[in-house]
Amino acid sequence: LNLPIYFFSKVEQFRAAQRLLTQQRYQFPNSWLFSENVDGEWSALSDILERKDSAIQAQVANLQTKIKEEDEMVEKRTQDVLADWDKCKPVQGTQKPSEALVALATFEAKLNKVKEDRANMVKAKGALEMVEPVFTANHAAKLDTAVEELSDLKGVWQSLIPMYDAVDELKEKTWLSVQPRKLRQSLDELLAQLKQLPAKYRSYDSYEYTKRILQNYSKMNMIVVELKSDALKERHWKQLMKELRVSWNLSELTLGQVWDADLLRYESAIRQVLLVAQGELALEEFLKQVREYWQSFEVDLVNYQNKTKLIRGWDDLFSKLKEHMNSLTAMKLSPYYKQFEEDALAWEEKLNKISALFDVWIDVQRRWVYLDGLFSVSADINTLLPVESSRFSSISTEFLALMKKVTSTSRILDIVNMQGAQRLLERLADMLGKIQKALGEYLERERSSFPRFYFVGDEDLLEIMGNSKDITRVQKHLKKMFA
Repeated sequence: LNLPIYFFSKVEQFRAAQRLLTQQRYQFPNSWLFSENVDGEWSALSDILERKDSAIQAQVANLQTKIKEEDEMVEKRTQDVLADWDKCKPVQGTQKPSEALVALATFEAKLNKVKEDRANMVKAKGALEMVEPVFTANHAAKLDTAVEELSDLKGVWQSLIPMYDAVDELKEKTWLSVQPRKLRQSLDELLAQLKQLPAKYRSYDSYEYTKRILQNYSKMNMIVVELKSDALKERHWKQLMKELRVSWNLSELTLGQVWDADLLRYESAIRQVLLVAQGELALEEFLKQVREYWQSFEVDLVNYQNKTKLIRGWDDLFSKLKEHMNSLTAMKLSPYYKQFEEDALAWEEKLNKISALFDVWIDVQRRWVYLDGLFSVSADINTLLPVESSRFSSISTEFLALMKKVTSTSRILDIVNMQGAQRLLERLADMLGKIQKALGEYLERERSSFPRFYFVGDEDLLEIMGNSKDITRVQKHLKKMFA
């Protein structure tokens, strides 16, 4: 717009209008500004503008120099910011999202400031009709690229924040509360969320790093499952910590500490410790079964002619004894035996003691029942064998007293620990053996004097000898002797 020409055309219109009004005898108000006055005002304004323009024209070269210097400084700052961006932009996945976003906010402020400064320079150079250098356009393009990249990075990191928060929450879980199945489910859900992010985010290292971390945690979950095994005792954890080069307090241990130990790197060493733990668990479980079985085992008692209670179920007793004793012997061949040697030897000793005691006990009980049946048949037997009868009576007193104790406490370990029980039974076995031998010799003498007695058994012969005056009881055996 050419102001002088524009102004003069408007003034001419105003002057013509004023002449027309004058011809029509129009009464101008006092405030009316006549065209002559307008000409004067414009002349004064023109003088001022000319002086100002002259002053400005005198300073144009100086202003252009200053703008050029400032423009170079802005370009230098632009170059520095772009170089700093290329070097330090938060693309590494090892950073935490919160730290990355702080860095991005700083860069965003710098880039926006540079863009604002450059926009001001463009306006200033336009006003002074200065030409834009080629490198300025290049920097502008790079600046736009950096701003676009910053926006994408910001989107990536903001999208990853919920996942990092979820992982941090998992890491804070105490080891004792970790449930591998639920943990695997949580990791699978996080990986699924990651895959749903926009495709343009997947080229960034932060995305790949997060994906790799989650996949590693998923791989570790198999080891986590085994580390949660009941087979791992305190001694195994100590060995694990030694292999992993860590120092943990198991009561305060967190999942994050376990993950940070790089389980995959030490997988071979971990599996070796687990192998030992599982091997030892089998032995430990067996010893537990032995302990629980015999600590709760009670002998099975049955009433005998209302005189006493006798032990029965010998086959089951000796079968279980043999089974456990053979297994304890086989344990010694295990590479994990040393850990349980003391406990195993203690139980081996206890079972040997039980076996030794009841080997004698079953013999004493069998002999006692047999002889009790003989000496109880008839009073005549006691007359025929007075010494043996007296001895058996003494033996019965001791045996019945022993069985009375067994009746009051039928736990097998209590019975085995009865003071003097082994010696008592061995003595009773010896005495019963002597009575049976004397009885056998007596019966042999009777058979030698009357060979027909060989056709009847010991009990039948004793019944004949003890009831010689009772023809009815003797008569039933005559068919055997004279068949």
